[in-house]
Amino acid sequence: MLDGSYFFECACYSNEDILRFDLCKEKEYKEIYVSIFLDNGPWWERLWLGLKYIFGYKCRYGHFNCWTMNEEDAQRLKKMVEDFEVL
Repeated sequence: MLDGSYFFECACYSNEDILRFDLCKEKEYKEIYVSIFLDNGPWWERLWLGLKYIFGYKCRYGHFNCWTMNEEDAQRLKKMVEDFEVL
């Protein structure tokens, strides 16, 4: 059972850059699940990336995206972690 979802927008305020934290506070499953939106380009770009992935292509820099926390969200994140630690 999830006990709450927390959403944090990136400082750029793009819809694609949102972190979602789902808290589960059950004693045997106590965890924080984090999800982030993945880029969803045109179908041909996704197909091309998929083919490269299937054949083992790796960029020397890796596959990364970034997310920048807003200063005002730092306290919300801290409170979320403190609430989670209580159990």
